[in-house]
Amino acid sequence: MLLPLGFSFRYPSAAYGDVDQMRPFFFLLRWQWYEWLGIVAPIALLWWFGLIARHRRMDNVALLCQALVVYQIVYLALGLIISIPPHFIALARYQPMRSLQLLYVLLLLIGGGFLGKWVLHTSAWRWLALFIPLCTGMFYGQRQLFPATPHIEWPGVTPKNDWLQAFSWIRQNTPEDAVFALNPNNMELPGEDEHGFRALAERSMLVDAVKDSSALTMFPDLPLAEEWQQRMKAEQGWEHFTLADFERLRHDWNVTWVLVDQPGVTGLPCPYSNSTLRVCQVP
Repeated sequence: MLLPLGFSFRYPSAAYGDVDQMRPFFFLLRWQWYEWLGIVAPIALLWWFGLIARHRRMDNVALLCQALVVYQIVYLALGLIISIPPHFIALARYQPMRSLQLLYVLLLLIGGGFLGKWVLHTSAWRWLALFIPLCTGMFYGQRQLFPATPHIEWPGVTPKNDWLQAFSWIRQNTPEDAVFALNPNNMELPGEDEHGFRALAERSMLVDAVKDSSALTMFPDLPLAEEWQQRMKAEQGWEHFTLADFERLRHDWNVTWVLVDQPGVTGLPCPYSNSTLRVCQVP
């Protein structure tokens, strides 16, 4: 199972270590208190559910709860082993705490089954009293996370988000072999709502500071982190770039197009613009 990603205890390069530290969720000692609660509370709940199931003679459910408690304790131990000794940093990419995904799914299924069987029964009002506040809270939370994007993105509807409009224009009007440069932190900017440039514009991008590190951490024995750092250094100070900086990107990295904030940069021909962005060709 480990062969696709390789398995090495060799301490990786300093560049890889820097990239790895950008993923704080890899390391348990960097988790916040409420994230630790997300580890401990499900274990306690499943232990309690197991007692209820055993008392009700639901043997399969009791066995499942018992197995899940052991399962998560094992993965918690692995997570601590990887997080504490520095020479295990290359193993952090296996992310043992991803085990919580399966744990949460089964916890909700078991807890929801108990709730429906012994509390909600067949009363429509009880079900509504549970799910209306729950769905309202989830909807509010999602709108806070992605305020500049429709809650449902219907096919064929022209997006109102300026970033999506620019990505769409790029996909339809620029050469397929174009290499773009844009703010490496673009996915975290207000209004961008974490839309991926490469997936939606279908064009190459010089570097990304948010998602590229996910891929880089998977391959500690390859010099990918070093190249990524060089590209990041090339875009350092992006907010203050002038025409000369963009010409340097074209010379050093073959960047042919850029996506910049309004009002743009003097000297760059920009065939597309909206209220937020300009798509410009580097001469």
